Amino acid sequence: MGKTEKVIGVLIITLMMISLLFHYPVLNTAIVFLGVMLTMIYFVLSFALLNNIRLRDIPKGDSYKGIGTIRIIGTIFTGFVLSMICTYSLFKFMRWPFADQGLLISLISLMIPMLVVTVKAVKTKSTFYSKFLIRLTIFLVVGASFYFTPTEKILEMKHPEASVDI
Repeated sequence: MGKTEKVIGVLIITLMMISLLFHYPVLNTAIVFLGVMLTMIYFVLSFALLNNIRLRDIPKGDSYKGIGTIRIIGTIFTGFVLSMICTYSLFKFMRWPFADQGLLISLISLMIPMLVVTVKAVKTKSTFYSKFLIRLTIFLVVGASFYFTPTEKILEMKHPEASVDI
């Protein structure tokens, strides 16, 4: 994973944890901003990011040597799916509508690149596909965690003083 996406991902998770403990509106704004930033990185730059092409090397034709058209199309599709998981995980955390439906579609769509990358990793024993599979697994775990966490549980964690046992 690139340093930028790691830093943004860790910041998002950290701010989400902090916002569960403290009620500062600026935390939600920062979470949304960082979530949208990560979504846009995957949506716009997935063909380069997922193929380990540096930002300054995108215009150079030499950067794409050894990368087939199918692989670039696959990374564009994967980037779209990863951006959907980022978006709908954010929707779920903020308790916005259609989070569960979006996460379900995203997780089902993630199975396509997971299957292809798993087959390629086993077949070629390439470190590229092994690292790619780790990235996809992280997104699968995060997305599934948000999907299977009930919205009411997130609300209880954000506002423990409001939960009443009857």
